[in-house]
Formats: sequence, structure tokens, C-alpha cells
Amino acid sequence: MVRYIVGDDEFQLKQAVSLIESGDPKLINPLVLVELSWVLRSVYSLSREVIAETMEMIGSCGYFMYKRPGPVKLAIQHFVDGLDLADALIVASNKDDGALMTYTFDKKATRMDGYRLLE
Repeated sequence: MVRYIVGDDEFQLKQAVSLIESGDPKLINPLVLVELSWVLRSVYSLSREVIAETMEMIGSCGYFMYKRPGPVKLAIQHFVDGLDLADALIVASNKDDGALMTYTFDKKATRMDGYRLLE
């Protein structure tokens, strides 16, 4: 995924393009986005906004499909607002599964609706 997006290794890019652009859309597990956002921020110094736009384009380009598109869309919005993508995916997925509340010791995560702080 990273090679397909940044294209910084010609050999790996060719392999990625060959795989991604052939056949049916490739299923993307939301956990892949956590790793992708970490790499794009820490290695390539991309902003949250650019990473969010990239994740949105991934979901709409036709080569990919998200396993849980609703929670992913909500998590991307929270990520742009400065929240942790993993925390956002957790609470959005839990809500999608019918959970009324997700409990955490992480004060920053409780800025998202659906988290309750344990003290």
C-alpha cells in the first residue's frame, strides 16, 4: 500500500501496481490504515489532512474496498480533528457493532463520543 501511494521504490511500485490494478477490488482491513497513517506521518512527514485525503481516495478509487466503510469514514474524520486513528477506529467499530460505550483510561480518546473514561 505504501509503495503504491508514494512510489519511492520503482521495483516495489511495479509489483504493487500489478497486484492492485488487476482483478477485483482488494479488501482493506481498517488496521492497515493505522499502519499506513503511522508510516506516512513518521517516515514521509505527511500532514493529517494529506493522509486523510489519501485514505478517502483509497476507499473511492475502485481498486480497494474497506472492510468496514462506515467506521472507517468516521475514524478518518476524527483523525483530521487531531485524534488518534486507532482510538477512532476502535470506538467507531464498537458503535457499528452495537456497543453503547467503550471504556478507556486514555483521556484524549474520551473526546470522541462513545468513550467513557475510567478513573
